[in-house]
Amino acid sequence: MTVYIISFTDKGDILNNKLKNIFCNQEVKSFKRKDRKEKLSQWTQKAFLTCDAIIFIGAAGIAVRAIAPHISDKSRDPAVIVCDELGKYIIPILSGHIGRANEFAVRISKKINAIPVITTATDINEVWAVDNWAAEKNYKINNIENIKYISSAMLRNENIGIINDIEITDKLPDNVIKNATSTNCGIVLSPYIKKPYIHTLNLVPKCLSIGLGSKRNADRNALIELTNNILCENNIDIYAIENSATIDIKKDELSILKLCEHLGTELKCYSADELNNIKGNFTKSDFVRSITGTDNVCERSAVKASNNGELIIKKTVGKDVTLAIAINKGSVKE
Repeated sequence: MTVYIISFTDKGDILNNKLKNIFCNQEVKSFKRKDRKEKLSQWTQKAFLTCDAIIFIGAAGIAVRAIAPHISDKSRDPAVIVCDELGKYIIPILSGHIGRANEFAVRISKKINAIPVITTATDINEVWAVDNWAAEKNYKINNIENIKYISSAMLRNENIGIINDIEITDKLPDNVIKNATSTNCGIVLSPYIKKPYIHTLNLVPKCLSIGLGSKRNADRNALIELTNNILCENNIDIYAIENSATIDIKKDELSILKLCEHLGTELKCYSADELNNIKGNFTKSDFVRSITGTDNVCERSAVKASNNGELIIKKTVGKDVTLAIAINKGSVKE
């Protein structure tokens, strides 16, 4: 997490130092009055592109005018917080839930004995906020425009349905009902894109492991093409892929490395013995065993990487490459 802090006065600079210490475990870039060598508009534009949270120490009007040209949408905007130079009030003004500005404001207020000024309806009414929950769990919100239907129903204490393909260990509000499909609006927590409600909010957890096989010197883009096709055919969100896996003797295959780069995933590598110890009904190949020492690389790798999860896409063959996908149905951690 990267935090930018900017102040405009001598007193503000003193508070700047205090706030910097609060976020000591994160990457903090502190800008004081004497440090600024560019216009505020240029500084803010850079901050929007590179950081997760911006803290303005000064008048709220300064912050509002500075960020206005750069506001995009809830899914991409950083948290923006304003604090007066004496540290009396902390005001989150952008990305209160998804960006966690409200959470940061409360945390800061406790450290410097300030008053957090929270204006979000669900927060002030102490109502469960689905976008806040999604941010805490690192679920991707696929159709952010539907948050308003869930929040409005919560404020009216109406029933909301939720369909989940992974385990939920959190205690949900009483009016959020699992497997209910008769409500007007609801939540789907799944790697699959489903629309069972009139107003469906799709939350995508990172819960899939993709197992990979590749012949030596296969085309570098073969696995990318195969993966994209499989995800599209099965309505699977690419964000749901948590990691990639293969046998250790294939760890340097360019087709595998290019896919990991494309997905932004870690590559887990296992020995033939480790893969052979995985229990399950796999697509067996004597030829694959003769080359690798195990009868199936992609399926066994996917199951192993998903903590012995369930195969949802069995071995699928592309041009000199194979893939399989398994789901970890256990609760998704932050």
